[in-house]
Amino acid sequence: MVGARAGQRLSTPGSGPAGAPAVVLLPGTGCRVVELAAQGAALAAAGRRVVPLELPGHGAEEPVPGAATLEAVAARVGERVAALAGPGPVDLVGHSAGGVVGLLLAARHPGAVRRLVLLDSNVPVDPAALAAKRARAAAVRAEGWHAVLLTSMRAAWGPRRAGLREEVLARIAATPGAAVRGLWADVLELDPRPLLRAVRAPLLHVRSTREVDAAALRALAPRAVSADLRALGAGHWPHLVEPAAVSGLLTGFLGGARR
Repeated sequence: MVGARAGQRLSTPGSGPAGAPAVVLLPGTGCRVVELAAQGAALAAAGRRVVPLELPGHGAEEPVPGAATLEAVAARVGERVAALAGPGPVDLVGHSAGGVVGLLLAARHPGAVRRLVLLDSNVPVDPAALAAKRARAAAVRAEGWHAVLLTSMRAAWGPRRAGLREEVLARIAATPGAAVRGLWADVLELDPRPLLRAVRAPLLHVRSTREVDAAALRALAPRAVSADLRALGAGHWPHLVEPAAVSGLLTGFLGGARR
């Protein structure tokens, strides 16, 4: 399952081998969890219980009351993870803003996240890269932000799989703005360094496009490891463009049912 087409589904939330550790899959802003279908299948084949979850206001998930800020979204995701995955810590795989939501959960609630994967999440730790990221937030707070969103996402895709790119962009364009704008702006404005210092769980950062220095990341979060996929030219959605490579990283880091 390398695409994200209408007929594809992931496991029913909470399904899988009885007693197997849960892995929550959380897509990015404007994206859908079906885009992580190949990784869900690989993890299920490794004996993991896969729990797919949309961001609030995306797909069938109810929006948060009021503004969809990073804090509000993370709080709702924490509630939904507890409801769908049951008691005990979970492994969490988050793409882009979904990874930032997972980072906030892991830092604030260390007992809730066993292992964390940031799949090309925008968490720069170098001052220059952080400043460049934060400068982009002004355009998201201004008029015309939706055109900025689509232009940014198109540019982030990369050179490959243009047809699949258009499917993903169509979903992003159709996502209610109220579910996207505040979250995206907050992610851009966030300084992730305090959260990274606070995380105690093992962390994998999969770098496909982002300016995240591996050595600086490990200095902040000693249990962090990095995987650099930039040579593949897979853009910001490597799980769609190079699904086997990403699935291999996830199963290697998260392991099977015995973990």
